[in-house]
Amino acid sequence: MKRILVLSDSHGYTTGVRMIAEEAWRIYGHFDAYLHCGDGAGDMDRMEEYFRGHDPHAFIAVVRGNCDGAGYEDIPSERIVNIGGTKIFMTHGHGLAVKSTLLMLNEDAYTSGCTIALFGHTHEPTMEMMSVLLLNPGCAHMGQYLVLELKDDGQPRIHMERLRS
Repeated sequence: MKRILVLSDSHGYTTGVRMIAEEAWRIYGHFDAYLHCGDGAGDMDRMEEYFRGHDPHAFIAVVRGNCDGAGYEDIPSERIVNIGGTKIFMTHGHGLAVKSTLLMLNEDAYTSGCTIALFGHTHEPTMEMMSVLLLNPGCAHMGQYLVLELKDDGQPRIHMERLRS
């Protein structure tokens, strides 16, 4: 099984990201990957060493959000990652109008051969099954996060979380 911590929209609040990580470690243990869906690219830069202190071999990936400004232009706004044989589409979502519809996100992820799409931008935790499983962890700045566990057969187990402490 692969375990993934998914964040989005931390908006510079690295203290909150640290609190989320510590709580997730207490509850779930180690993670194989840390994924951030934008509006916090700098936060992931600042937190990478911290994550690696707990999980030195973890895969870390981020996409650029609409609030990730100067210095982050080289980070893609969309990317596909393969974790444990599962293709995952990552985006912030502002370019796909996720505040009004999930249809474009679903289509882009599906045509890319992905079974899961991770997005942010709305600040609302979301889990919806269309052609692919669409997941938004919510707003890390508000203590929201997602733990995605991928069983060996690729089946997902989703835990939508909010900081408890």
